[in-house]
Amino acid sequence: MHSQSKSVHEIMVRIINKASSLMTEPHNFGIDELLYNSEIHMVDVIGKNPGINVTEIAVKLGITKGAVPKNILKLIHKDLIYRYQAKDNKRIVQFQLTDKGQIAFQQHIEFHLKFDNIIIQTFNSVSEEKLHFLNEIMSEVEQHIDKIRQSH
Repeated sequence: MHSQSKSVHEIMVRIINKASSLMTEPHNFGIDELLYNSEIHMVDVIGKNPGINVTEIAVKLGITKGAVPKNILKLIHKDLIYRYQAKDNKRIVQFQLTDKGQIAFQQHIEFHLKFDNIIIQTFNSVSEEKLHFLNEIMSEVEQHIDKIRQSH
């Protein structure tokens, strides 16, 4: 492996580890308790889709329907969401944010605006040619990771 290739690989590993750490540690989103990544992203989906049901939440988050109820119960217990029955079909349970959930939802949006904007500004400082090259390399790396995931 070329020394420059090894250096780039080491930087990628560090970025992945730091991003993974960010996603596994709970964060404060303007309410009196910390929320884990899975919790705030469910709040985000419900905030963007008031009246959403379990099946739709699972599809939007790319998780199984069986994984949804555990987080739903946590979010109800933390007073971030509430459940209600659909008017036209009492068998369908829908979800909406509480006022407290709205605060966390808005703080999460602001977090991403700041976080994403910093990264985009960095990319904007690079030439189109270099961005195109980086995009090709990152796409190839992603494809390799997808192949490894499929084989396990």
